[in-house]
Amino acid sequence: MLPEFALWWVAQMRSLAPGLLAPSGRKADALIIALNDATDHPTGTLLLRREGQESYLRPLDLTHPFTPPFTPSAPHLPTALRLPHGAVLCRDVVLPLAAARDLTAVLGFEMERLTPFAADELYWSVSGLNFDRARGKLSLTLSIVPRAQADALRTALARAGIIPTFIETETGRIDLAPPSRQPGQHLRTGLSVLCGALALACLATPFLRQQMALNAAADAIAAATPEAGKAQALRQQLTAAAQGRAAIAQARHAGDALQVLSLLTAALPDGTWLSDLTLKSGDLTFDGQSGNAAQLINLLSAVPGLRAPSFTAPVTRTADGKADLFSMHVTVAE
Repeated sequence: MLPEFALWWVAQMRSLAPGLLAPSGRKADALIIALNDATDHPTGTLLLRREGQESYLRPLDLTHPFTPPFTPSAPHLPTALRLPHGAVLCRDVVLPLAAARDLTAVLGFEMERLTPFAADELYWSVSGLNFDRARGKLSLTLSIVPRAQADALRTALARAGIIPTFIETETGRIDLAPPSRQPGQHLRTGLSVLCGALALACLATPFLRQQMALNAAADAIAAATPEAGKAQALRQQLTAAAQGRAAIAQARHAGDALQVLSLLTAALPDGTWLSDLTLKSGDLTFDGQSGNAAQLINLLSAVPGLRAPSFTAPVTRTADGKADLFSMHVTVAE
């Protein structure tokens, strides 16, 4: 509610006078260019307003160059352009109450609907703001002047060194020049930019630090890559050696077939031969025939590296009765 009241109060103050109010409440001092109704040959009158009283200075003919007779203090006064009757167009406008939050933007957007012109083709102002909270409406008076018409007059006046800054209307004023910057506005703008830069730096710092850490890690990895390659090659060599040792140990656990065969050859008596021999994971099985199979148990038990000899099947005689047929199992020691 307070912002709306402030907006209404400022608009009312601006609509009451074309400039600042004098202490007495009368219109502020100004140099006034009052134009006549004629349009083919623009003419007018140069007036000086002092303490609410307007005094005649001289006539003006904008079709010919002229030099206005200024009083010593007149050039320091604001210059107002008072257009002929009907040159300033006024229209009553009703808008939703929410438009008061950004009235300038809303009117600029709606200007083509409200008038035959676009917003950038006009000089315009607002006066007579009235807030109807019960109906949720905002009523106002919109005053407009075609920019082309006003700029043509300003160009003609500029040749004589007169530059009007606003158009004086019955309900207020229409500014022609952008308002001057308030003292300290450059400083506030600079501080705002600085604050924005600091905020951006605060937001970007964590990402920059993370990127720097990632870059440092990438450099460390790149520097360690050759050494890592050497370590990987050495690891592969060690793995291959370990696999070789494991294969050798496994072979030793299974037993050396040639060595086992040599032991059997030395231990078995003459007249004994083998028909089948299998060596797997330290288990030796073999079949054969011998003149006396029973003595094989004692003979094999005395051989180093062979343990627990036993028959895996009953001993039988051959068909001619001259030899024993046997099947044996022996554990080969590691």
